[in-house]
Amino acid sequence: MSVIESLRGILVPDRVLTDEKSLDRSSGEALGDLRAFRAVSKLEARPMAVVQPTTTSEVSALLTFANTHRIPVVPYGAGTGVMGGAVAVDGCIVMDLKGVNHIHEISPANRYARVGPGVVLGDLEESLKREGLMLGHDPWSLPIATVGGAISTNGVGYRAGKYGSMGDQVLGMEVALASGEVISTRRVPKGTAGPSLNHLFIGSEGTLGIITEATIRVFPRPESRILRVIQFPSFECGFEAIMKMYSLDLRPALLDFAEEPPMDGSEGKGETVLYMGSEGFREEVEAQDSRGLEICNSFGGREMASSEATSFWEQRHSTAYQYKRRVLDSPNPGATRRANSSCNMDYLHVALPASLVLEYRQRCREILSRRNIAVREWSIWGLPEFLSFLIVGRNDGTSDSSEVMAATVDEVLTLAHRMNGAMEYCHGVGLKLGHLMEGEMGSAMGTIRALKRALDPKGILNPGKLGL
Repeated sequence: MSVIESLRGILVPDRVLTDEKSLDRSSGEALGDLRAFRAVSKLEARPMAVVQPTTTSEVSALLTFANTHRIPVVPYGAGTGVMGGAVAVDGCIVMDLKGVNHIHEISPANRYARVGPGVVLGDLEESLKREGLMLGHDPWSLPIATVGGAISTNGVGYRAGKYGSMGDQVLGMEVALASGEVISTRRVPKGTAGPSLNHLFIGSEGTLGIITEATIRVFPRPESRILRVIQFPSFECGFEAIMKMYSLDLRPALLDFAEEPPMDGSEGKGETVLYMGSEGFREEVEAQDSRGLEICNSFGGREMASSEATSFWEQRHSTAYQYKRRVLDSPNPGATRRANSSCNMDYLHVALPASLVLEYRQRCREILSRRNIAVREWSIWGLPEFLSFLIVGRNDGTSDSSEVMAATVDEVLTLAHRMNGAMEYCHGVGLKLGHLMEGEMGSAMGTIRALKRALDPKGILNPGKLGL
């Protein structure tokens, strides 16, 4: 019996797809050819089949079969990742988990939701809203990304300043291992003893197990929300204001701070703006907003029209809707997705000790200037430790090649490692940055490989991701 025939014996036959359109649609994600850099050749891999389980037992049966026959399995959610974490490998089975999308339970009393990995974050948010609840994880991709993808990459969203990353909100999990065995953890904020198995799978990008259910902490919808937009005379002034707020443990739910340098690449000051939002019960919000505004004013901040803050908040998911229309709903999502980037830009997200952020920024500016790479934005998102920057190669015939951009990305991310930082706080590592994992993890990479061998001895789960 062939592999395809065997798969159709496990699932309803029409949920085992082998047509070219299905293979193309599910073989990659939002990482386009021109931003993959060193991983670009790996984006052309083709799966043998796409399987669409709808239950934990089907996921388990598929993994048991794949493990027995040493067939690679790549878990796939909505395909919105930007690091190649869900890109197929040649001859693999892509396990499309969008059908494992049951909302099993929403418990206002316990403040949790128990859901399948294929549930779209936006759909869960709408269900929670009817119960007076909300998600703490609020990324730009809320309308299109799945719960499983957000946990597997330990994503960060607009409300991270108050609620943390997606991983911080996971109470319990059910996970299918490579062997097909299914394990689960307790749905409580703290286990009885021993290491947290939740954190073994949070951020592991499907390389150690496939999430089949997650219990997520949810929160009451805020009684009050105050949004501000504040302009600063410089990036340094705004950053010091943020540092002052955090020294008092004042943690706005929304903290989105950015400087956009002059488009002509000159050394003059660009626009530097902080979007700040406090939410919760009324007295808390009023106190946080008043003190936060006082601190911003003391560092030269000037409040701008409140309508700008409201517009920012209301439009924060607009990019996701655009991506859905342009790529996911297009006649040929695979081809559209691969072309959905520019060869001379990248967006980097590093985590650093807060005291080193300004020094790192200056050292990056020197590297980028030497390589003739411009910066279109410097930003802090959620926490003062989280620094992002958008870089663009100038089209002068010398610095706009993919090779130069790849070398530049490696250099600035390696600098983050040397300064006790991490190279990606937001989107995971995937294929794109896997070659830098050794530099980030050091000797701990051996421990990660040992865990991989223990849980997936035949190496079938999402091979090549996370440098594994």
